[in-house]
Amino acid sequence: MLTLDQTLLYLPAVAIIIAIPGPDMLLSLSRGLTQGRGAGFAHAFGVGLGVMAHSLLAALGVSALLTASETAFWVMKLAGGAYLIYLGVQQWRSSTDTTLINAPGPTKAPLTTIFWRGMLSNLLNPKVALFVLAFVPQFVQAGPEASSPLVQMLLLGAIYSMLTVIAYGALGAAAGGVSRRLAAHPAYMRGVNRGSAGLFVASGAAVLLLDRR
Repeated sequence: MLTLDQTLLYLPAVAIIIAIPGPDMLLSLSRGLTQGRGAGFAHAFGVGLGVMAHSLLAALGVSALLTASETAFWVMKLAGGAYLIYLGVQQWRSSTDTTLINAPGPTKAPLTTIFWRGMLSNLLNPKVALFVLAFVPQFVQAGPEASSPLVQMLLLGAIYSMLTVIAYGALGAAAGGVSRRLAAHPAYMRGVNRGSAGLFVASGAAVLLLDRR
């Protein structure tokens, strides 16, 4: 188990990290704006699962092996960068639709699809793998009375995952509420979608240029 001091040190640190804007946060906001609160929460749960998966991989030493191998790291960043760029292209295409969540029109992505896209966007991002590998183990305590490092890593990862779901889910839900008020301004929403698409592509390019060092 985690000690009280350990938890109190970890909570504000991980909360600050979650609050830093990134592709996952942007996607949560975008899903809420364009498809409603349910989509925002679905994406947040997907990202949370990705964070938990990264924590498990780091605890088992798999992330260290992946980042140590030049080939494996190259493949991972190629997949992650390409996927973010793909999401950006999809977002740009959807910006041609002026329909919002409360009007008839084009079919919206199922919540299960949004969930898996959220998980993949997080899981395929080597920046997240590097961060979890470097950040979370700093809060693992050693000593005869401490739990095993594997258990501590999983518990710390679970906290990180839970806070991510809460934060991004709340953001997506808030965006879903705002989107209903903006339903009469499709031109504005097109601008939001296209701006988000550009940021996704830029994030994908940044992942492709990522160095292990």
